[in-house]
Amino acid sequence: MEPPVNDPPPVPPPEPPELTCPRCGAPHDRYQEYCLHCGVHLARHYPVGRRTAWSRETWSRESPFWLWAALATLALVVLIASAIVLAATTNDDEPRRQANRPGATSTLQVIPDITTSSTVGTLPPTLTIQPTTTVNPTTTATTTTTATTTTGATNRIIAWPSGKDGYTVVIASHPKSGGRSRAEATAREAINKGLSEVGLLDSSDYPSLTPGYYVVFSGVHDTEAQERNALPGVRTAGYPTAYVREVNSE
Repeated sequence: MEPPVNDPPPVPPPEPPELTCPRCGAPHDRYQEYCLHCGVHLARHYPVGRRTAWSRETWSRESPFWLWAALATLALVVLIASAIVLAATTNDDEPRRQANRPGATSTLQVIPDITTSSTVGTLPPTLTIQPTTTVNPTTTATTTTTATTTTGATNRIIAWPSGKDGYTVVIASHPKSGGRSRAEATAREAINKGLSEVGLLDSSDYPSLTPGYYVVFSGVHDTEAQERNALPGVRTAGYPTAYVREVNSE
């Protein structure tokens, strides 16, 4: 009987060649991207085949880089989910905390009940108007007519009275070369601002004025003192450069 033949011991695989930096020659790890001595980017100095193999091995399941990337992604997902749950829990508990605060019930009960009879019956007695005088129909009609005439006069552009010598407040002067419409717009604006006796005249028709302008004015008075009393109101209405001027027809 032949003795059993023992299998030869397995031959250990050859050790991988030591990887060294192409610049300074310092050894580096298999998955190391930068040299720890000179800082060179190792993957850029590998041949194309070796660079592709390095990238494939670095992000394979056996690589520690893939494991750390997976753990970092998982941690980020857990943090986001925790933040969402915390926000939802805080919003759900807020009404309960508001209800449990001292004095919350009394604050919610201060809304008045508008359907009670006591609220309806609190009208002031001064709302009832008792007529005590007799109105004269003739006087009322006269007053109404006067008010209508005055209102109509203040809402239109007037002309300087024919043959009148007096004083007025000049609001603005527009060259006649630019047309009359611009001066009329200024006059309507002054009327809308509440100024009275707003009018428009041609300065060429009056010797006391510089010819060639459409003049927008406010007020027709006999004395300069009357117009000076009216001047502050015109300036307050938005025309700070307004001034008093004499208007002579001859």
